[in-house]
Amino acid sequence: MSTLVEPASQASPGPAKAGPGARWLAGPGVRYLLMLPPALMVIGFVVYPMVQTVIHSFYRLDGLGRVIGFAGFGNYSALFANPVFMQVLRNTAIYTVFAVVLSIALAFALALLLTNRGIVNRLLLVGIFSPTVMPTIAAANIWLYFLAPQFGLVTELLGKVGISQANILGEPGSALGALVALFVWKYAPYFTLFLMAGLQSIPQNVREAMRTEDPHGWQSLRKVVLPIMAPMLAFVVTLAVIYAMETIDPIYVMTQGGPANGTNLVMFYLYQLGFNYYAWGPAAALSALLLGGLSSLSALSLIALERRAFHWA
Repeated sequence: MSTLVEPASQASPGPAKAGPGARWLAGPGVRYLLMLPPALMVIGFVVYPMVQTVIHSFYRLDGLGRVIGFAGFGNYSALFANPVFMQVLRNTAIYTVFAVVLSIALAFALALLLTNRGIVNRLLLVGIFSPTVMPTIAAANIWLYFLAPQFGLVTELLGKVGISQANILGEPGSALGALVALFVWKYAPYFTLFLMAGLQSIPQNVREAMRTEDPHGWQSLRKVVLPIMAPMLAFVVTLAVIYAMETIDPIYVMTQGGPANGTNLVMFYLYQLGFNYYAWGPAAALSALLLGGLSSLSALSLIALERRAFHWA
């Protein structure tokens, strides 16, 4: 009888060695290669135009934007010598202060109100968030319809209480107030989401202690909530200032900077300098000033947040 001899078991193969191509794909080279296209786009569409604008702010430019001579600080001095620009700066300062303070105050109040969970609060959140997702042009047209002096809804309501021929957009003060109201209506819900996230990050045991020791909540708000929310508030304030400084669409739709430049803000004035008056040199100087100011504000906000995060202060 022949015996069956089992074949000798073959040794299990070890892990396959990666080739040079696989090692390169697993190394840092592929990461750098994948980062190259977005980096080139940022350099080409953000960094280069910014540098070019700053350089052009020191030159005299013709109507087509071509360099015709060195101006030094002439474009900057021409800006500050223009009384319209000084009025624009005053308008922008007033608008920014009221828009930022009112929108953040309303957002903080809404965040405190909506922190408690419930179906009513969720439906309310959906309702108040609707203006934020609306395009600015559409929001401005809605407000223009409301404020129209002949057939606007606000005009009709004012007529019911005996105030006839109300032209809110025809007076500098009321027109600027309408722009502030539009900003608050559109951006306060957006800021509410950030502040709600900050409030929900407070530990549950801290919330329970606040409810027990301070039923009314005022002392807890001042001594506990605001210090914890300080980094988020600094971030939201920075966002609000940037958005306020960038306001242009509502002005273009509702007032065109009038009446008597009463609603002419810095971004709309920049648009006028470049595309209405073809004063590209002063427009480049104003762009450089805006770039420096907003960059400094963002840097200060980030430094403050870092100091807060790492307890350097």
